[in-house]
Amino acid sequence: MHMLMRIRYSLLTLLLLMMSAVAGQRAVPGDPYTVGQSPRGLVIDGQPRVLTTGAIHYPRSAPAMWDSLMKKAKLGGLNTIDTYVFWNMHEPSKGDYDFYTDRANLPLFLQTARENGLFVVLRVGPYVCAEWNYGGFPQWLRHEPDIVFRTYSAPFMREMRRFIAKVVDVTKPYMPEHGGPIIAMQIENEYGDHQRDFGHNGDLFADWCGQTAQQFNLSVPWIMCQQYYRVDGVIPTVNGFYCDQKLDKFRRDNPELPAMWTEMWPGWFQRWGEAAPHRPIEDIAYAVAKWFARGGTSVSYYMYHGGTNFGRTSGPFIMTSYDYDGFIDEYGLENWPKYLHLQALHRLLLEHEQFITGNDVPKSIKLADSDAAAAYVYGTDSDYFAFLINSDSSNSIKIKFDGLKQQLPPWSVTLVRRSKQDKQPNVLYNTAQLSKLIKRAQRHPARFETISSGLSTDNIRWQPLSQAGVPTITAKRPVEQISVTDDKTDYLWYRTNVSLPAECGSLDAAHAKTLVLHDAGDVATVYFNGEFVGMQHGQQDRLATFTFAVPPSTLRLGKENNTEVEISILSQTLGMAHNQRNMESYSRGLLGAITLCGRDITKGKWEMQPGLEGEHLPAHLQDTHAWERYDPEQQLARPQQMRWYAIELDSQMLAEQASDDEPARYAIDMASMSKGHIWINGVHLGRYWLRRAPAASDYAPCRKCTYNGAFHPDRMCRQHCGELSQRYYHLPRSYLRLPKSGDGSARVHNMLYVLEELDGHPEHISIAQRISKLPLQEPEQPRERPRCSWLLGTLATVCGAAVLVGAGTLLFKALKQWRERRGYSRIHTDDSSLAE
Repeated sequence: MHMLMRIRYSLLTLLLLMMSAVAGQRAVPGDPYTVGQSPRGLVIDGQPRVLTTGAIHYPRSAPAMWDSLMKKAKLGGLNTIDTYVFWNMHEPSKGDYDFYTDRANLPLFLQTARENGLFVVLRVGPYVCAEWNYGGFPQWLRHEPDIVFRTYSAPFMREMRRFIAKVVDVTKPYMPEHGGPIIAMQIENEYGDHQRDFGHNGDLFADWCGQTAQQFNLSVPWIMCQQYYRVDGVIPTVNGFYCDQKLDKFRRDNPELPAMWTEMWPGWFQRWGEAAPHRPIEDIAYAVAKWFARGGTSVSYYMYHGGTNFGRTSGPFIMTSYDYDGFIDEYGLENWPKYLHLQALHRLLLEHEQFITGNDVPKSIKLADSDAAAAYVYGTDSDYFAFLINSDSSNSIKIKFDGLKQQLPPWSVTLVRRSKQDKQPNVLYNTAQLSKLIKRAQRHPARFETISSGLSTDNIRWQPLSQAGVPTITAKRPVEQISVTDDKTDYLWYRTNVSLPAECGSLDAAHAKTLVLHDAGDVATVYFNGEFVGMQHGQQDRLATFTFAVPPSTLRLGKENNTEVEISILSQTLGMAHNQRNMESYSRGLLGAITLCGRDITKGKWEMQPGLEGEHLPAHLQDTHAWERYDPEQQLARPQQMRWYAIELDSQMLAEQASDDEPARYAIDMASMSKGHIWINGVHLGRYWLRRAPAASDYAPCRKCTYNGAFHPDRMCRQHCGELSQRYYHLPRSYLRLPKSGDGSARVHNMLYVLEELDGHPEHISIAQRISKLPLQEPEQPRERPRCSWLLGTLATVCGAAVLVGAGTLLFKALKQWRERRGYSRIHTDDSSLAE
């Protein structure tokens, strides 16, 4: 990178550090501290606090990313991290716990937060929703006798309490009395949405949750999010795109409790075949500022960093990418426009924390003839911090406030400050006005750069995937899928042999020559006598009816020989329900009637075989020497719908992408493939599916996007319309084996395994690098370098160093003055941990 650009980035980093240091963030720990609650916020060491919180789920990023993610979150103006606890990851088999390996290492995640001076809100659940497979419930739970999930069911409450007790035991070292980062715990999740569905038992269960939480006698408060009905012993919190309108009722019902927004949705999740959700940053800032104006004390972004649904962890039809249009993208890089615009708001909220939490919620002051313009003033007449709101989505409003004449843009909040020395308030920030830097960043979004245009066929081996196998179950009709697979695999083969009905040979148009699967889900692939017929899929988590044409070759056989036909149906799940009632009875597979040319063939002899050959990558499969070397011409000559590919990546090429500024972030470009799963060095990266989003001409939410007006992802601002929903798949650097720097002689191997269900061209798979650089200036056109460039570079280096030293001195003085002013001198913080 050019020397001047390096200096600019160094100055930016220092600026971000200064903003973070003076933003009122009392760092965590070292020393023990106390946590309580008041109407004006969670009380930490005796002072009510403003909490700027972001969700980062530890299983959705590699552990090697956690430290960087938290540093960036803190520089983005956050003082708290929020995460769920995922029961099915930590207790995959009853009594068999895992809290310490790879992405399940919750203690390491908490320790990383502590080292970065961040608080943690730990949302135990253990139901989490989260677009996570089965909402976080382990499969074995559904087999407990007489169990009913999420209601006053003795078996369910017994197992729920047992798991929470285990989590409490694992996380005790990270409580405030030990100088740990945890300041709140959550029990259950969004239960208010379902409590009425269960009637009286729902009320009993909600009360039981509050009682159970208190029985653990922890030093932090418990919360229940989206809890509409009062539960003693917990703080009810809210979720949504906008939540300020809920505050008046909250204070009437809970005058002694702080108003906490546990899920502020700055984006949305994405399903296969959907266009990418996007929420305008002006609208996010508007919603957050209005929340604090009207009395909120804590906000948490769901998600701040969305991450990746590795393996089979996603909910039904949810993509492997869980980017969520977050502030930090799936690859751990800043989404600069969103990151910077909200960072400025966070800084101001934390700087003026004493005004927000040290005063009662003010009454609104009408600013103009319109009811849409109002002010909320925290402080005295001559010393205050105020929010000036224009909630009109179409019109600007001219106002005069304490001598300040201002035109408030539509759908915006203006933050102003007046001290005793000021004659009138000073404008600090407006949610609808973007800086030049942010506008420039919007013109230069993150992108993928291809670093290998294709893979050498010499490094690709393949083998067909056998359809044959030993059936594990024989029955008189198809058996429900999950009862056979126990969700250890997406796949279940159903096979039967039937005599081809006479109706298949009839010329009568009333007899459709089709195989129809009623009430099936999620995906079905059909073969007649081993011949591929087709694949069909449902939508979201709804059952569907699949109709397949009987192939002509089968019809000819029926005419000539009247012989039996083997029908093989590969049924697939794409994640289990994550948010519905009666999850214990969730079912998939072939559930309804099956007809062939109009004749019901549901009853008969059916064989079921779970899984696919080599799906869990046993040792013999990873030895690929016996596999055929890939030849694209031969592949075209002998089509085979299901294949394994083993591809050796160029490790030296990957290692050469290292940067002085940021470790390389890799992705696999799967545009040449169709549908399946991918692994790197035995680590299951997730499902892939190359489905295309609707074109803008066919989908109204792709054609409208404005910041001013109530946002919803199903109505506006969808992006990348007409493109593949997910083309690139995260390849975490820490899961690669890379040669050490300077050791060119060492040979290391990185093996990419691809299970392709349909068809594809593996030689066109490529490796890309994710790039997200903050454009401090518009890119210049190439020009001839002056001969004295070395002198300019030297001068720039010297000047830059001088600026850094001066700025560092200012930072030290500002930080010292701030700490003395805030009275936190006894809390010892090592701010050097912020440096990237």
